[in-house]
Amino acid sequence: MSAKTAATMSQREKFELINSEVRSFYEYCKEAGMSDEEMDIICRPLTNAVRKASVKRWTRVILAIVMILAIGYTVSQTETFQWHATALARIALIKILPLWDWTPLYYNKCLIERTEPYTDSGVISPVDCIACEAIKTVARISDTSYNEVFDHHLMRGAPVIVLDAYYDWSELNLTGLINEEDRLRDSVPCRLLTNIRIGKQPMDLEEIVSRITNSNIPSWFVHFQNCDLKAVKSFRVLAPRPYFLSPHIPPSHFNWLLLSRDYDTHRFKRLELDIGLIIMSQLKGMTYIQLKPRFPCDDICYILNFELNEGETLVLGNSLWEFEYLPGKGENVAIITETDWVES
Repeated sequence: MSAKTAATMSQREKFELINSEVRSFYEYCKEAGMSDEEMDIICRPLTNAVRKASVKRWTRVILAIVMILAIGYTVSQTETFQWHATALARIALIKILPLWDWTPLYYNKCLIERTEPYTDSGVISPVDCIACEAIKTVARISDTSYNEVFDHHLMRGAPVIVLDAYYDWSELNLTGLINEEDRLRDSVPCRLLTNIRIGKQPMDLEEIVSRITNSNIPSWFVHFQNCDLKAVKSFRVLAPRPYFLSPHIPPSHFNWLLLSRDYDTHRFKRLELDIGLIIMSQLKGMTYIQLKPRFPCDDICYILNFELNEGETLVLGNSLWEFEYLPGKGENVAIITETDWVES
């Protein structure tokens, strides 16, 4: 076959010609009486070359896919791409409104409603609501003991406020505490909510507090959860272990910090707290607390509304309660600890 003829042939014609040549060679070998093993030895260089070509081709395909994914990921992290992607997504959502009204999903707290919450002891049933059906107020006690706090209150589902579990927080300097602790400065809170535009997430604790304390914003609030073990340990100095807590109760595994200044609102802020023992210490100012009965107790038990004043400590077993709060007037600082504890 001349080079000119080969150049004018299509890819399919070339493949058919090669296939015909291979079949002719196979039939010739069979007529010559050669066995399959002998033909395998003769064709081995060809099969090896085909195998290597296939490996090279798939290697190039995989490398091309990896490069495309890497470039796509890099581009997707740029602010310009994210801004345009968000704009296009909003336009698309607006366009499909006549076909599908997605607005109820936008305002829901959860896309999938969980009708029966689970706790460490199982699913909450109407029988469990007996523990809270008669609770209308939160008791305030002092000079107490573990037996009084747990046996008289928490074991029957009732929260309680201890008046004398406070420490001297008059010299509290949150900025100084964070700047002095390397493990605090570099920690990144797990959950963060604030009315201040704090920029791109995630942000470390030092930058969050810096934006709050170094600004002239007249009204703000922020709350965040620490799940970094080093940060959790560091914040324990703000609210040491209460005197009435038994040694067999383990240390807190997470903690929250609630900060605000002159933030006047009527919308309660909900905290997604783990089921267990919740202790809230009001370090400065005051916080309005709202405890809502969990489903199915929401139609059986009362909603509890009360104030937690400076120096007071709220102790709560929250298997039956959802926690919401409102910042008080002026400057407010509170810390919440979450501890594994089974009501039994």
